[in-house]
Amino acid sequence: MNKLRLVFEKGEAARYIGHLDVMRTFVRALRRANVPVKYTEGFNPHAVLSFALPLGVGTTSECEIADITLKNKLPVSEIIEKTNLYLQEGSIKILSGEYTDKPMPVIEKAEYIIDIKNDGLLSRSDIENALSKKEILIDKKTKRQTKQINIAEHIFQIRILDMDDNRLKLQVIVSAGNTFNIKPQLVVSALEKTAHSLNPLSIAPHRVRFIFAR
Repeated sequence: MNKLRLVFEKGEAARYIGHLDVMRTFVRALRRANVPVKYTEGFNPHAVLSFALPLGVGTTSECEIADITLKNKLPVSEIIEKTNLYLQEGSIKILSGEYTDKPMPVIEKAEYIIDIKNDGLLSRSDIENALSKKEILIDKKTKRQTKQINIAEHIFQIRILDMDDNRLKLQVIVSAGNTFNIKPQLVVSALEKTAHSLNPLSIAPHRVRFIFAR
């Protein structure tokens, strides 16, 4: 089997690069490194490449997964070393890889670290009170209607890692994947509604790990 599974990071320099640009960057680097990537046939051929869960704009990560099919095998260490030479430092970097015939693992949850810079003074009691709520409502829009959803049911862990007058760092584990995917920005937006001292100037989420379905 010539399917290569790569684990890579998306660093600060690539925080505001969208998924399609990440994909193009990946393919370009592989091509320049002379990795024999397999392409589809037809009028508009593209690399046989898939990602476990595309990362949203504004979020960095250290656990992204990509499957890429090759025409023939090369040593994994050689692919990683050569491809990383064509990836900008601080943006995208391949961390590890392996050949596999297993399907992409089903993602159930994801862990994030969220660094928030606040406009105004934060109150610890106010933040802790908001985090303890059993109901955190958001408006979810569909083509036909807007309805409220309690995302607290999809937040499995949330705690304060660090905090000072104007900065707040949270650790969260939330639902992720195709069934129900909670973005970290959505968690912060929902908390704003109940934490009166929370008024984010900037939000910098970082994906730490995936938790797979058993």
